[in-house]
Amino acid sequence: MAVTDIDILVGSQSPKEDWEKDKHDLNEGAGGEYLYLSWELNGTKKPVTDLYVVEGEGEEPPHGYYKISTDLNKGAGGKYLYLCFSREGAKPILDLVVVSGDSDKVPAPSGFTRYEQDLNAGAKGKFIYICYKQQQA
Repeated sequence: MAVTDIDILVGSQSPKEDWEKDKHDLNEGAGGEYLYLSWELNGTKKPVTDLYVVEGEGEEPPHGYYKISTDLNKGAGGKYLYLCFSREGAKPILDLVVVSGDSDKVPAPSGFTRYEQDLNAGAKGKFIYICYKQQQA
């Protein structure tokens, strides 16, 4: 099983058929839109192999990355942050989860790696991180 696509859901938007949806609001404690991470497992596209967050409204993702057009701080103030992902690496991402807490020390679940960008940066609220489980070499 591998993650083959990622999206950000806004408000009460339901995930696409056969997609997963994390229960954590990406704007928790900061106000703004309710945003949720959603992803597809074992779809028809190549597996996702890396995550990246770009800062700035007009910023482009690095070469080989796809930028999701939803601002991760939509309606909450704070920095303009956009989740990007790549399919060019060799190690597929197998699963995703969002963690939140009252400090930047919130740990990743066992077996997961925390992506070190607080998705609520500059918007106050909870510290929000995406964690991923990646295939080992």
